[in-house]
Amino acid sequence: MPKVEDIIKTAQAEIGVTEYPPNSNNVKYNTEYYGKPVSGKDYSWCCVFVWWVFKHQSKFILKKTARCTTLGEWFKANGRWIEPGNQQPGDIAFFKFPTNNRWTNHVGIVEEVLDKNDIITDEGNTSMNSDDNGGAVMRRRRTSNIVGYGRPAYDTVPTPTPVPKNYHYGLDLSANQGNVDFNKVKTDGYEFVILRSTTKNGQPDTKFEQYYSAAIKAGLKVAGVYKYSYAMSVAEAHKEAESVIKLLNGRKIDIWYDLEDKSQLILGTAGIGLIATAFLTYCVNKGYNVGIYCNKNWYDNHIPWDIKQICRFWVARYGKNTGQLDEYYKPNGKGVVMWQFTSKGKVDGIEGDVDLNVKW
Repeated sequence: MPKVEDIIKTAQAEIGVTEYPPNSNNVKYNTEYYGKPVSGKDYSWCCVFVWWVFKHQSKFILKKTARCTTLGEWFKANGRWIEPGNQQPGDIAFFKFPTNNRWTNHVGIVEEVLDKNDIITDEGNTSMNSDDNGGAVMRRRRTSNIVGYGRPAYDTVPTPTPVPKNYHYGLDLSANQGNVDFNKVKTDGYEFVILRSTTKNGQPDTKFEQYYSAAIKAGLKVAGVYKYSYAMSVAEAHKEAESVIKLLNGRKIDIWYDLEDKSQLILGTAGIGLIATAFLTYCVNKGYNVGIYCNKNWYDNHIPWDIKQICRFWVARYGKNTGQLDEYYKPNGKGVVMWQFTSKGKVDGIEGDVDLNVKW
């Protein structure tokens, strides 16, 4: 039996594989499944991709089928069907999109569980413009159209690996955290804080100055500020940068541009790149060190390649989001220097949940 980690790594290694020629269903997974090159609408391959990944780890763990419905019924018949909300990494996610009348018509391998109805998957025959039959292997984020999960008979489930001792722990804060006792935060073992700078309307976070002064007084490092972006143009990105520079008023701390708003996806990778470049360049020209905050899905699929070659990144990836650091989910990539590992941290001196981070 394979391990969850091995299946996910095998699937991840295939990201970027596409049909050739386009729209032909002629892809290596179909060729191996059918024993010959194939093409045509009867040979769609999202289910074949899943079969291929598991075949390269174990010949007998999954039923060999090119039909999502058949695979789903196989899981049900073998008592391995999981209802939404109880999924875990390594499960097979079954989707129902309005392309035909079958109870399921698309599948993918769950890479990460963000919430009970929010998952990251590795899928074959998909694209950002098509829920299924898109012609490529991609990492997708899914929050709807999920009908359930099949759970293969794995050897083991993911287990946390030892946490390196050279991590520096910190948290990011906004006015949502209310009153914070920074002396208790410091005593609890945290070294740095990152503060929200300005809100959507360009006004300072109402707790910024209070947090800034209290954190420094308690012996914590203010390692930066973040600016959540709503910009849809270069001009709006410049305006966002101006609001941050005005707030800092010469205080030279790092500025992180938070790119994650769904409204910006319509701009495409190139448009997002223009906005990011405009904001970051403006801040650099004012003498500030900069970086980009985003989740792993944005880092992998929406941030332009050229920006990833030159920029620092602070990446959010929560895994099971237990509040504890699990090294298995550490985001590795060009320029990644900090990891937001949970949104459900518990810290002495703060009521409620708080985002926790490590940098190296």
